[in-house]
Amino acid sequence: MAVKYSIKKLNSEYHPAILDIQELQYFFKTRTDIVSEPNPYLDGTMSFSETKVLFDFLGYSQHDVAEVMEVDPSTLFRWKKEDKLLTRLLTKTIKDMDKVIAKGVRIFGTEALFSEWLYIPNHAMGHKKPADLMRDPYGLELVDQALEALSWGNFL
Repeated sequence: MAVKYSIKKLNSEYHPAILDIQELQYFFKTRTDIVSEPNPYLDGTMSFSETKVLFDFLGYSQHDVAEVMEVDPSTLFRWKKEDKLLTRLLTKTIKDMDKVIAKGVRIFGTEALFSEWLYIPNHAMGHKKPADLMRDPYGLELVDQALEALSWGNFL
């Protein structure tokens, strides 16, 4: 059971100002300044057909896409036919991949230069191609860290 604290501010010459506990909270209080703008990442799920452009950019085969989605390749055929809605976890994975791609294009300046970097084995990543690493959530994090290092001038 959660306990709600309520300490009132007293502003008089006899009582110093006491802060309300909720003013000290940062993560759990409702921020009223952004109420009018909905968060695009809370929209729910995306359909399988919406992922095509991302996987085409990465040049992933059906087997590669099945590895990202953690399903059998034959299941992808059915998903494509039905235009299945992905789970929220898969949607988050796809959007995380999209953020890494957006960061890479911003750092390299063009899609072509970033795409070239994705397919060159990288010494800092164990001589693996970043595009291959992006199929795994931990590999995606490594690629993101490498791009962050590049953005600060560290050549990998």
